[in-house]
Amino acid sequence: MKLLVLILGLLTFWSPFVNAQLLKEKVLIGRVEWIGLPDIKIKLKARIDTGAKTTSLHAVNIEEVEQRGELFVKFQTVDSDGKVVELVRKVGTTQKVSNTAGVVSRRYVIKEKLKIGGIEKEVLINLNDRTKMEYKFLIGRNVLLGRFIVDVARSHVLGD
Repeated sequence: MKLLVLILGLLTFWSPFVNAQLLKEKVLIGRVEWIGLPDIKIKLKARIDTGAKTTSLHAVNIEEVEQRGELFVKFQTVDSDGKVVELVRKVGTTQKVSNTAGVVSRRYVIKEKLKIGGIEKEVLINLNDRTKMEYKFLIGRNVLLGRFIVDVARSHVLGD
């Protein structure tokens, strides 16, 4: 029993130091940040959404295309200036996604290199018509987990 009390006491004592170290290793971001998709050569303002499980890119006129026996999608999106960009990307998978109203849809998922601040990594991005949304790119938990801390009171913490 004394050993258990000692261990709990040590954990309680060291907990703030461990948490402080974990915070140092994470990047602080705001509710809106600039992101880059280097392979597509697009820069966009992205809405950070800790409630969203996955990351989403605005896409319209989505068509399946077969190339070399593999499934691709051809679609249109927009860059930060509102210019329409047509892309063809390999489909990684499809996924069922529930929107905020609870409506479930099946979306194509592509794998792209994402750059946010000094971090660059390949992530899964689902394609969705975000025409009515202010931000054409949404960053979900699949990107945020373990790497970022979100301060919802701030925007553009990483700069313009």
